[in-house]
Amino acid sequence: MGIEQIKSFEQALDREMQSRDIFKMPAPSVLRDVFGIISMANSRPEMHGLASTLRRGLDVALPVLIRSTTSDRECDIRVVVDDLTFLSHYYLIREYLYYSYTSPGSFSWRFEENRISIEFSDPSIPRQFAQGWNTALLDGIEMHRRGVENSEIEGLLHDKEEYGDGEHISEAFESTLAEARLRARLKFDLLDAASAEISLKGYSYKSFLRVYEYLLAKALYHRYFARANSTWASFQFPKDQLVEELAIGTELADSEIRSILGDLAYSPDKKLQPMYFNIVDHPALPEFLMTAESIIDDDIPAHLLRVQAGRDPNWFLSRISNALGDQFVDRLASTFEASGFFVQKNVQLAAIDPKAPDIDLLVVSREETLGYYVFAIEAKATLPAYWAKDYLRALNKGGLSKAFDQVASALKALGSEAGLNLLAERVLSLDPDPLSDGHIVLKSLIVTSQNSGMFFEGKSSQCAIIDYRTLEQMIKASDGDVVYINEMLKRIREAPLPGIAKASVEVEGVSVTYDVITRSDPVFFPSHEWKSTGLDAQVARGFFENGGSRQNPWE
Repeated sequence: MGIEQIKSFEQALDREMQSRDIFKMPAPSVLRDVFGIISMANSRPEMHGLASTLRRGLDVALPVLIRSTTSDRECDIRVVVDDLTFLSHYYLIREYLYYSYTSPGSFSWRFEENRISIEFSDPSIPRQFAQGWNTALLDGIEMHRRGVENSEIEGLLHDKEEYGDGEHISEAFESTLAEARLRARLKFDLLDAASAEISLKGYSYKSFLRVYEYLLAKALYHRYFARANSTWASFQFPKDQLVEELAIGTELADSEIRSILGDLAYSPDKKLQPMYFNIVDHPALPEFLMTAESIIDDDIPAHLLRVQAGRDPNWFLSRISNALGDQFVDRLASTFEASGFFVQKNVQLAAIDPKAPDIDLLVVSREETLGYYVFAIEAKATLPAYWAKDYLRALNKGGLSKAFDQVASALKALGSEAGLNLLAERVLSLDPDPLSDGHIVLKSLIVTSQNSGMFFEGKSSQCAIIDYRTLEQMIKASDGDVVYINEMLKRIREAPLPGIAKASVEVEGVSVTYDVITRSDPVFFPSHEWKSTGLDAQVARGFFENGGSRQNPWE
């Protein structure tokens, strides 16, 4: 791979991007048309791929369109779709360029005459995105199992008016608001809604959650209406009317609502990339543009935190980051406790080794046939990533790579005589009826808000790393069985790599082919029976009746 060849190609790619006709068309008309097509495509399952393609392309075009008032040409929607399709290719190839520059070896580049081929080299990259899709799928299945969606709303809205003050509207919206609140609780929220008094810049997190839940209910209402009437969901919302509606619905002041919407909407003053925003606020348009699917499916609370962090990184670090870390550990602890584990947070090792880090979470399982099985967990509540530069932050000094060093340092301290004594003391103190003999088996684990080993292929084989949402699904299915949890961690690690397909685009007469991930068979975590049915006690009785001993459990 020649770095000069890659740079030369990147320059050609930028030239091709900048030459697209979409940038010469009237931006307000382009945006209305594109949001209309995306909304229409989202209403038809066979067109979801087109919606994703146009959304990626729009993220590339928006920094220019949001500042554009060009009106010297007609808006040709066929050209717009063609240009956004190219910009979607540009988006993905630009991602691969970022990975290649910052993490050498991520991709292999092959240059031939009038042809370039780009392929995955680091398997942790496609695995990360496949696991993210897998987690979202399982979350969707869980929502369906809990009956989150209310199909009766569609019958209520069939052949009725979408707007106004009709009884069918108020009844339907009351149902969608209840669904929105349930969805918000089921989603993984980095800041616990129960501790929502945290002050953000300009408003409280609690106020944001009220606005978010209302917007989510509004998006659900319009999606249900579209389904009921075989159309597509509304995507244009007059700015002043939306503020007024939110003020009435949330009982917040107009000024607070405008401040919150200002952080949710992409506008000319924004320095961050468009993918962090779910609403477009073009100054030449009298309405906000947003699609129902984006509001419903995206992690808007995480988007907001990323925007707040981007506005003032030092303030965010000093005021919010610690709360994120503490509440992440609290949520982990609660998840393990709900499945019958003993937990202790922030176990200090300074008395053993002043340089050793604290253990964020010690999770203990009482095993009658063994003694105790212990997870020493390093928790990293980093903000979720949305594009390559976010993911690559894991490689920064003090980023995720630091977690592996912290785990190694903690294990070294615990391996000393003083460390073993401390571990035994902590484990026994957590058990109301401590065992008098047996073994303590220790396993280290890194738990993150999102990353499951991306860029750390070698290290993750030495210390397991998993994102919280996947781990939570494992724990809930395990019924408190550590053997099951370890088996599922192994299954995830050894799962076949996702399918890879080839995408192609022409750049200044050169054919460029690059790898893209296709959806693979999902990895399920089957419901397990252990503690709730008394199977653990039954197995223990059989073990001892057959002459087993905790002193030699492996014989």
